[in-house]
Amino acid sequence: MSGPRDLGTELLKQNGGPPAGRSPAEAGAAAVRREHRRVGLWAALTLAAWGAVAAYGVISTYLFLVYIYPKLAQFAQSEPPVRLDHEFIGILAYAILVSNVIWPVLLLAAAGLTVLFVLKSRRATLRQIQVSLAEISEQIGAMSPEQP
Repeated sequence: MSGPRDLGTELLKQNGGPPAGRSPAEAGAAAVRREHRRVGLWAALTLAAWGAVAAYGVISTYLFLVYIYPKLAQFAQSEPPVRLDHEFIGILAYAILVSNVIWPVLLLAAAGLTVLFVLKSRRATLRQIQVSLAEISEQIGAMSPEQP
């Protein structure tokens, strides 16, 4: 950097610089809009992941109450000797296994997307600050007289 007039240009060059024919302010505004779209996408993905976690909890509870609990209640009320329904026990074991695998995977995915969303949001905020500083530097450069 050769002086305070070049600060805005140098800040924008760190992220690829303004395209030809655009002022640094226009390039900065375009960069901020682009970052807002990206953050919006990450927010939507994060909300969808947490929605899937919540939906999975509700659906698995519903399926248990509608299909498995009545069978267990029938099994508990039957008199000895009780005939075990091996097909039902196999389905129950499979459902428990799948449930115990899917739930943590969904939680980890939602947590990972939350961390990525926070990081992307922070990056977008820093980019917006960088663009604002570049615009302020450009305005100061325009106000101050030329120094030899």
